[in-house]
Amino acid sequence: MIQSDAGSGWLPMLVFTDYRRRLMSYRIPLGMLFGAVFLSPGSALAQEKPPTADSAQIVVQGNKNLKRDIAKFVGALAEDPATSQLSRFEDAVCPKAVGLPPVQAEAVANRMRQVAEAAGIRVGKPGCRVNVVAIVTPDKHGFLKLLSDRKPDYFGDLEPIQIRRLVAEKGPATAWQLQGPAISARGTVIMDGVGGPPMNTTAEPATRLRATARPQFAAAVVVIDAAAVDGLTARQLADYAAMRTYAGTKPSRLEVSTATTILKVLEAPMGSETPSSLTNWDLGFLRGLYASPPNAYAGVQRGAIRAGVNKQVQEGETEKN
Repeated sequence: MIQSDAGSGWLPMLVFTDYRRRLMSYRIPLGMLFGAVFLSPGSALAQEKPPTADSAQIVVQGNKNLKRDIAKFVGALAEDPATSQLSRFEDAVCPKAVGLPPVQAEAVANRMRQVAEAAGIRVGKPGCRVNVVAIVTPDKHGFLKLLSDRKPDYFGDLEPIQIRRLVAEKGPATAWQLQGPAISARGTVIMDGVGGPPMNTTAEPATRLRATARPQFAAAVVVIDAAAVDGLTARQLADYAAMRTYAGTKPSRLEVSTATTILKVLEAPMGSETPSSLTNWDLGFLRGLYASPPNAYAGVQRGAIRAGVNKQVQEGETEKN
């Protein structure tokens, strides 16, 4: 077992673009605000073990059931958004892990970069400014409460009631994304009026299948209770964090799905079989989301995600046989 870093008390400077500040990047330094009590898990991650032959395999029970199961999986994780479009990162991601000893923190961040590359997400170069943060803390609720009281900027443009819901959210992990400025059909950032929402100045009209602009994530945070990662490997923690931050996924929505997914790893009963890493379902979801047509509406995006999951699962079954 790898011991936790009892002296860690820093959170990164989370960088994101705020359209109300005319797209000027700014940093949110948290320094030693929370201290070791909030960033020093009492549990430790397990040593990596060589994956078994069956640990990453997907059991396919026939094309008819597969199509139904994929529809449930994607429908649960890609719910109808308020904007009628699913957000994703358009700029490069730059992940960082906090609350773990340096070796494990680096392993988690590196693995999150690998997942992004495999999913077709751009990854920042060494030294990039952090915009994706995975935080492990022995007191998730207390950490979120202090974060909302002392540094509400870490929640971006979320309304106070939304922040309160995040703080009160039950379960071993809480995640949220910070929205960036909208992007036009031409791929340019849409500026806003003074003190107002983004305004689309493009002359290109919307169609039934394509909007004139699309939303984007500027940053993402996942806070995980240390007790839930006890016994997990750095790979499992990183893959879970990647699924929570790179897409707006919530494991609680998966009650209707029987898909094999890393999103269930934190709440799996002790001793039960869990994926050793990102599954074909997970990777297919991310690939489908990030390969979906720019400016497409949510319905088209969900179709692309279903196609991505189907392709990934079928390829995994072919490799298995």
